Amino acid sequence: MRLDWMGQSVQVRELGQGPSVVLVHGYPLDGAMWSGVARALSVRFRVLKPDLPGRGENPIPGDGRMDHYADFIEAVLSELPEPAGLAGFSMGGYAAFALLKRAPGKVGTLALVDTRAAADDEAGKAARAAAIDSVRSGGAPAIVEPMIRKLLAPASLQNAGLVERLRRIILRQKPETLESDLAAMRDRSDSSELLGRLQIPTIVLVGEEDVITPAAEARAMAGAIQGARFVSIPGAGHLTPMERPGAVASALGDFFGSALS
Repeated sequence: MRLDWMGQSVQVRELGQGPSVVLVHGYPLDGAMWSGVARALSVRFRVLKPDLPGRGENPIPGDGRMDHYADFIEAVLSELPEPAGLAGFSMGGYAAFALLKRAPGKVGTLALVDTRAAADDEAGKAARAAAIDSVRSGGAPAIVEPMIRKLLAPASLQNAGLVERLRRIILRQKPETLESDLAAMRDRSDSSELLGRLQIPTIVLVGEEDVITPAAEARAMAGAIQGARFVSIPGAGHLTPMERPGAVASALGDFFGSALS
């Protein structure tokens, strides 16, 4: 799908036919992180995996605001038949929350994947600032190895092919894009109070060994959302869509299949 946004043409990769599902990636990644899940879902759905601003097929730079990323997701959803499903991984979940606060009618069903509703605390903000300094001085190479260790479960770190694919995705991100991501995450508002007001079908999915957004926190988030499903993926860390694409696609396929039918 080609989208006109902010005066420029943006290509949004898609595959399959059926009800529309938009998969939004996290930091420091791009839409390719969803490739395995998207292929599996495309048997039943029209799957779109956009690149957020500043990377891949999206030439418009990020401006350091989560609302800017939400603007882009809203523009993608506006081109699709209703209802459409939205899955946000990590930072993609933060952008989904930003969109839901101002335009809840744009999202027909919601999947929150290894993400959280709470804003960064002071320690989190300091860590984002330190990462910005690292990116400014050393670009993507300065963060790639520490991020890989945080994103993957110990067993996944032994998968050389997975580690290399992840490394390639991170290393192709521009320093200014990573800085925008980090600033947007650091400065995002808290979305905890939104959880109890959500009136759409929702699933919360998390890796059992996620050290960034732990499973206990994800379970509590699901408990705050009326009627939400909770799914824990065994043997996965934070990056469940790349670590266990089959399990993630199965859970999302079952969910979207019932919610969008």
